[in-house]
Amino acid sequence: MSARVKLPPPLDKLLRSQLERAIYESALNQDDELIAKRRIIDKWGQMDVAAELGWYRSTVSDHEKYIFQRVEEVAKQLYTNKGAGD
Repeated sequence: MSARVKLPPPLDKLLRSQLERAIYESALNQDDELIAKRRIIDKWGQMDVAAELGWYRSTVSDHEKYIFQRVEEVAKQLYTNKGAGD
């Protein structure tokens, strides 16, 4: 079930454990968390995720836009320099 998933920076540089934490800390709803795990961690294709959820592929794609943005924001907070006071 491996598919090419193009992760946006900075997600493409993170370790699996860091990605898992960023997904968890994003506080996504249950379906969006499942999509994040399947797409980002397990590298499933959109069609496979859609089939598991009983959704259309386009619906998964629409959710992905928000999911990737949210996980990216959280990853930046977790894994980039915090600023001058640190």
